[in-house]
Amino acid sequence: MLTIVQSDDFKTEIQTPFCKTKSSIQLKGFPTFYEDGEYVMPINLWMNHLINVKRAKNINSNVRAISRYWRFLKSYKLSWKDFPTIKSNKPTYLFRNQDLLAAVKAGELNSSTAAVYMNHIIKFYEWAYYERLINFSKENKPFEVEFVSIKTTGMLAHINRNYVVRSSDLRIRVPRRTPEQSLNPLTEDEVKLYSRALKEQSIEFQIHQLLQLMCGLRIEEACTFPTNLVKRCDPNKYHIEVSIGPHNGVLTKFGSARTIEIPTLLMNKMHRYLISERRQKRESKTDKQIAELLITNRGKPYTTNAIQRHFSLTRNYICNELNAHFRHRTHDLRATYGTFRLASLLDEKVGLSPFDAMSLIMGWMGHKDEKTTWRYLNFINRSKASIRAVCFLDQVMESVINEHEDLP
Repeated sequence: MLTIVQSDDFKTEIQTPFCKTKSSIQLKGFPTFYEDGEYVMPINLWMNHLINVKRAKNINSNVRAISRYWRFLKSYKLSWKDFPTIKSNKPTYLFRNQDLLAAVKAGELNSSTAAVYMNHIIKFYEWAYYERLINFSKENKPFEVEFVSIKTTGMLAHINRNYVVRSSDLRIRVPRRTPEQSLNPLTEDEVKLYSRALKEQSIEFQIHQLLQLMCGLRIEEACTFPTNLVKRCDPNKYHIEVSIGPHNGVLTKFGSARTIEIPTLLMNKMHRYLISERRQKRESKTDKQIAELLITNRGKPYTTNAIQRHFSLTRNYICNELNAHFRHRTHDLRATYGTFRLASLLDEKVGLSPFDAMSLIMGWMGHKDEKTTWRYLNFINRSKASIRAVCFLDQVMESVINEHEDLP
C-alpha cells in the first residue's frame, strides 16, 4: 500500500569545499512516500529535488502522477527500472496504454490531464538518469526520444516557419479546442443542481465553492483566503471589494495583487464561520494561529487536493443520488462566475459598454492577458447566455448562504 505523508521543514548540514567547518541550511518539507511502511527512496529524492532545488511552487500534479504510476507498477508487479526489449512490455508504455489512455476513453480523465501525468513520469526518469539512480542502454530504456517540428504561428512566421522541440514517443496527443470551447461554465439548471448538492456538504467546502462561484477565485486562492479579510458587513450593501495577493497571504497566479468583489451575504456567512465554535475547536488542535479561514478537522488549512476530493464526492452525489449528468471540474465554477457576471454587466439597465464591462471582469478575475477575458464575451455571444445571469446566481446561492447552519 502506498502512503503519502507531508513531512515538516528540516535542517541539514552541508560541508563547504576546502573548509573544515560545517554549516546547516533550512529545507522545506515535501510529500514523503512510503510503500508498505518502507521509505520509497527514488520518489522522495525527486520530491525533494522539485521542492528544494527547483523551488517548484506547486507539485500537486507531480504527486498525483507518480503515485498513480507507482500503484500501477505495484498492481502489475512491475519494476520501475527494468525495461524489456519489446516496447509494448515496458512499464512506461503499459502505464500509458492500459491506464492513462484507458481512463481517457472511459471518461475518467481528460486527455490534457493524462498528457500532463505522462510528461511528469518522463521528467522523473530523466532526473533519475541524471542523478545516476538508473542506467539506460540501447535495450534497457523507458522511452524513445523524438524531435517534433512545430509550425510557427507568430508575427515572424514568414521568416521561420517551423521550430523543433525534443519530445518522446510516450506523448499523449490532446485534441485542439477553440478558446471558447475551453470554457465549460455551468448552465442555469446545473447551478440549481449544484446548489442542492452543496447543502449536503461541510460548511468549509460550501464557503470554498461559493468563493469560486460568486467571486471568481481560483481553487488555491480560495484555499488561502485569510481571516483578516473577513468582517461583518452591512446587509443592505450588495457587494464589497477587497484586495488579495501575497501581501495578505493569498496565493494568486503570478503572485500579483488584485481587487475582487464579494457579496455581503457570503462575507457575513464567512464571518459567522470565523467566530463559530466549530472553527475554534479545529484551530485549537494546533499550537499556532492559522491565517487561512478554512480549516480541516485536523486543524490544518485546506489544500487543493482536499478540495478536489470533496468535489469528486459531490459530483458522484449528483450523478448517483440526484440522477443527473454533471461533468464539471472546480475551475468551471470560476468560468461560471466570469460568464454570468459579464452577462449582467452587459445588461441594458446597467449601461456599461463592452469595453468597460470587459475591463471590470479582467480586473476582478485577475486575467493577465485581455485575450483570456475576450473568450467570455465570445462565449456569451455564441451561446446567448442569460442577461439576468448574476441575479439568478445570487437567488440560487442565497438558499445555501442563508440556510440554517449548525456549527457546533
